[in-house]
This record gives sequence, C-alpha cells and structure tokens, in this order.
Amino acid sequence: MSFKDVGFYLTCAAAWFIVLPLVVVGGALALLSYALFSELKERMFGRTAQAVDQKAAREAARRLCLGH
Repeated sequence: MSFKDVGFYLTCAAAWFIVLPLVVVGGALALLSYALFSELKERMFGRTAQAVDQKAAREAARRLCLGH
C-alpha cells in the first residue's frame, strides 16, 4: 500500500466518522434553535403566524406539478 492509498482511506474514514456526524448534529441544532427562537418570538411579541391557505397551497402545487 502506498502513502497515497493510506491517505485516501484515512480521508474517507474521517469523512464518514467525523465530518458526517458533525454535519448531522449541526443541522439538528440549527433546526432546534430556529424552532426555539421562533416560539420565543411568538411569546414575546404575542403575534401568531398566519396560516397558509390550504386551497391556495393545493392550487399552487397542482399548477407546479402539471406545469401550467
């Protein structure tokens, strides 16, 4: 085995066992913090988010999927 092969395998192992879990954990923390801060904002300012109109959402999805 050459040094190049060993370096390749170590890089792959680092990607699978170090980088990938960090990305997953970082994404989960980002989603959690977004949810917490949005709830905190709602409680502080007392405004409720406006709900999406379901009919409009269905119509937009239908037009998008059918290409009209």
